[in-house]
Amino acid sequence: MKRKKKDYTPYPGFYDLRIFDLSHREFLAAWRVQEFLHRAAGRKRYYKTYAPRQWEELKELGALLQMFLLPRLKPNEELR
Repeated sequence: MKRKKKDYTPYPGFYDLRIFDLSHREFLAAWRVQEFLHRAAGRKRYYKTYAPRQWEELKELGALLQMFLLPRLKPNEELR
């Protein structure tokens, strides 16, 4: 599936990637990570019960994505 920036819809609980100054490649990579984390969050109970180490790794991935995005916030934009 070929992704296009214009088709992006923010996932609930995640930052809207459009408020960050990202190259096309960075945008698509961040979108894929968000999608992966969103799907994993839907299985939170499973991970916490049967795969707690993987759950911790997923939380770390979310933190890494946030650390990548925050310095790239566009001027005059706010985090929501």
